Amino acid sequence: MGRLNRIVPAIIIGACLSVPVGAQTAKLPIAEGVWVKTDTKCETAYIAQVYGAKRFGTFYFYGPKQSMGPANETEALTRASKTKDGFVMVNEGPLEVASRPNGKAVVRANSPSQGVQWTEQVRLCPPANLSRKMRDALTKSGLVKAAAR
Repeated sequence: MGRLNRIVPAIIIGACLSVPVGAQTAKLPIAEGVWVKTDTKCETAYIAQVYGAKRFGTFYFYGPKQSMGPANETEALTRASKTKDGFVMVNEGPLEVASRPNGKAVVRANSPSQGVQWTEQVRLCPPANLSRKMRDALTKSGLVKAAAR
């Protein structure tokens, strides 16, 4: 029985140490929700950066008068690592996020070989303030919770 008492704890400890990085909870330095460019009204936004349901990325409508879509380019958030200049890299990149004062954030695409490709200043929009089309599509995709009706 003494040997079994030493083996069982060793197995449990080994199992805990072998949890893959992807199974750990990665977090970004911004609130979960729908983020739109600062110069865009929430109710007219047809493109947004979305952080929710353990996912992050771009969600948008496209085509003539944004009649097509939605395109859901969010991906499972499995890793978040700090960069040298204060951003947090989403998974393996290229997206990076940084929190800013007054409820704002910066989202950018950064290439290790070519540098920053684009940068967006964004702010959080409550789902109730989004257009019905955007809100319904986000709800249907599971990225935001359905609003009480």
